[in-house]
Amino acid sequence: MTATTSFAQNTDYTPQRIAPAALRSDFLLLKDTLQKIHPAMYRYNNKATINHIFDSCFATIRDSMAVTDFYALTSFAIAAIGDGHANCRLPGQAIKDYISNVKVFPAMVMFIHNRAFIFCCKQNDGLAGTELLSINNHSMDEVIQRLFRYITTDGNIQSRKNWEMPENFQLLYNIIYGVKSSFDVSYKTKTGEIKTITLQADIIKNIFCTNPFPRPARYLHLSYTQDNTAVLTIQTFFDGFLQQTGENFRRFLDSSFKDIKAKKIEKLVIDVRSNQGGNDNNGEMLYSYLTKKPFAYYASQETVTEKFAESQHLNLGLQQPNENNFSGKLYVLMNGRSFSAAAEFASIAKTNNRAVFIGEECGGGYYGNTSGDEAMVTLPNTQITARIPLVKYVLAVKKAKYKDRGVIPDYAVYPTISDIIEHRDVQLEYALKLAGNNR
Repeated sequence: MTATTSFAQNTDYTPQRIAPAALRSDFLLLKDTLQKIHPAMYRYNNKATINHIFDSCFATIRDSMAVTDFYALTSFAIAAIGDGHANCRLPGQAIKDYISNVKVFPAMVMFIHNRAFIFCCKQNDGLAGTELLSINNHSMDEVIQRLFRYITTDGNIQSRKNWEMPENFQLLYNIIYGVKSSFDVSYKTKTGEIKTITLQADIIKNIFCTNPFPRPARYLHLSYTQDNTAVLTIQTFFDGFLQQTGENFRRFLDSSFKDIKAKKIEKLVIDVRSNQGGNDNNGEMLYSYLTKKPFAYYASQETVTEKFAESQHLNLGLQQPNENNFSGKLYVLMNGRSFSAAAEFASIAKTNNRAVFIGEECGGGYYGNTSGDEAMVTLPNTQITARIPLVKYVLAVKKAKYKDRGVIPDYAVYPTISDIIEHRDVQLEYALKLAGNNR
């Protein structure tokens, strides 16, 4: 399958076009570099399949392209690998030019379980909370299916694509369907009525309403419900973020589980929703508080040139439980942005039958990922930067039903667009209800 792109510019803005020979040179450099240093190119698709996709993309470079079109081509090729840590980025000046000059679909759109909803629209406030059914006679089923092919994720996990699409939607829609001056929209109201409206395209800065998911003031939090269920919220495993807020992961876990033990808590909800990962050992450390037995976390770690020995990486060895470990009923809340180290934690808890899982399919692969050290490769002619992770991680997990998916929730719970707009946490409510019923 090949990428199909078309870019029509506004009359007052003409993006620079790059000659085909320069584009082909950049694309071959990207492919060659990936093949040389990415240690899991063929984790989800065999070499023949990946080569066919790259060759098909290369064959489409027959004429000059705007850098945005070429960005779509490289994104499509990288996404075919099935590695959520690998991606590419437009050069900074191209992004600034695009934001300042190119008109786009004039609403903030969110994606919930492969459906599209309007979070806010300054042109018509009444559209907030409605479901998008079609744009310019293209059904949103078609639009989502096409655009999702350009979003990187581990394996075939769709939940993460839903979370990554909002910040990419306007750009990708314009690249794939062309820049338009207006959009004929079909939508479903909150009461189920089907209506149509025409919206005028606008530049991105004029459509932004508010950030529905702002960065938290603190990433780590412990609270208790009235019926003595503990809720441990962990929104990152990255020590760099925690340093910015003055938090310490080890100290937080130690004090939290001492308190849980002192209060004789028997039910614990761990919330790793939108935790995009971080330091490897923090996931291991968390699980050490949830088991009484020694446990394996990673089965192997390797680059294209070396397979690491246990003596080199202590996290490859048998891990020991913490003395303040919790042995009660455990519930894990996760979503499509529970990624990388957060997904690793979920996989270990799942394979050891340690928790009940609630929410959405985990955003990272059940068997592991490719992350750790990374190379940032700037393609010289387009200045597009590719991020290539260098370490293949394999988790110490039992065989699961799917080879290319994340941890599947025992109880699938999706918020509605109204829940998001009105800040209702139905997933946490569901988890606490399960805990209250000892399910």
